[in-house]
Amino acid sequence: MLDITVTGQALVQTPISVGPATATVGKFLAASHLGFTNLEVAGEAPGAWPTKTRTVHATSAAAVASLKALGFNAVGHANNHSFDLGPPGIAAAKTFAEAAGLAFAGSGVSAEEAGKPAIVETDGGKVAVIAADLGPQPEIVYAGTDRAGINPLRVKRIVTVPYDMVETLSSLMEELGDAALQKSRAAVGFRGGLPQDGIEVFGTTVVAGEGISSTFTVDEADLAALGKRIAEARSRADGVLVCLHSHHWKADWGDMPAWFMDLGRGLIDFGADLVVGHGVPVLQPVVFHKGKPIFGSLGNVIFHTERAATYDRERPEVWEGAFCRCRFAGGVCETIDILPVAVGRPEPGADGLPPAPHALTGSDAERIFERLTRDLTGAERGKLRLVG
Repeated sequence: MLDITVTGQALVQTPISVGPATATVGKFLAASHLGFTNLEVAGEAPGAWPTKTRTVHATSAAAVASLKALGFNAVGHANNHSFDLGPPGIAAAKTFAEAAGLAFAGSGVSAEEAGKPAIVETDGGKVAVIAADLGPQPEIVYAGTDRAGINPLRVKRIVTVPYDMVETLSSLMEELGDAALQKSRAAVGFRGGLPQDGIEVFGTTVVAGEGISSTFTVDEADLAALGKRIAEARSRADGVLVCLHSHHWKADWGDMPAWFMDLGRGLIDFGADLVVGHGVPVLQPVVFHKGKPIFGSLGNVIFHTERAATYDRERPEVWEGAFCRCRFAGGVCETIDILPVAVGRPEPGADGLPPAPHALTGSDAERIFERLTRDLTGAERGKLRLVG
């Protein structure tokens, strides 16, 4: 048996309070061989400066160590905040995690290091952890041959419109001079090549077809590299966890995009045992493929946002999450224990450390359980158990 627990993203900027109120969460993680979260911050580093003009999230060694104190032993670091302080923030985050005894995957000084699986030795066997980011993000955040950054799995949106609209858009791009500018920039290497099919309209590929729709495609080279790493990890570990961070959300944040579900299925076909998504800060239902779970999003577990009041008004569900302990035997996920939690957050004027997540009970817990299981068949639903 191998028990792997996954949960929502940890946007942790200051140490969290770990004590009696978090005992249930601590026991839940302690009963797992691996406890994993997405570390949604850059590490504070001397001499570093923000790479963005707003929403910069940085953390300290003490804050990362408090994740270990709660019971985690692995983190992913391929997300839209990992590069908030540039390469120094990437290096600091890894230093903080490893000093705390947390396995670390998803960023590094090069593409090779960022994509390398973290192999975690546990009493139940070895677990390989791989983390990648789907964007959309500026290219500079992604690691290269000799450039620090995060592990890329780039996803591109392609918009389909009727033929007459393509002609109108083509005329618009010609009239504005954008079409000629794109060609000249590509000719001298200032940008990548132009679309082979369709046209580029303000950075989006548009193709002709019936009706209006959009599709999302995964970069073939990135996917091949990830598939190779999963296969290599499969040969070295008893379990393979793949963490995917994405900001390609649907209008209804609580729905998993179909293309993401298909991607998760493909990664399981490559050899992954569990795929967990992060990015959208709310819970989405779990699905299964070949007896293995795909979590589109488990929302938040710690959310030190600067826009708490806005979320209170617009998206109160960001303050809820779940820990999911997946038990594997014979290469199949036999059961998933669900521990719904309230996401810890500091209150205005409060003294002391921000609270850690604490377990929910009663109707609140049942509501979260229903949200997670709503798309499952009866047999699949029977694998999930509400605990607390």
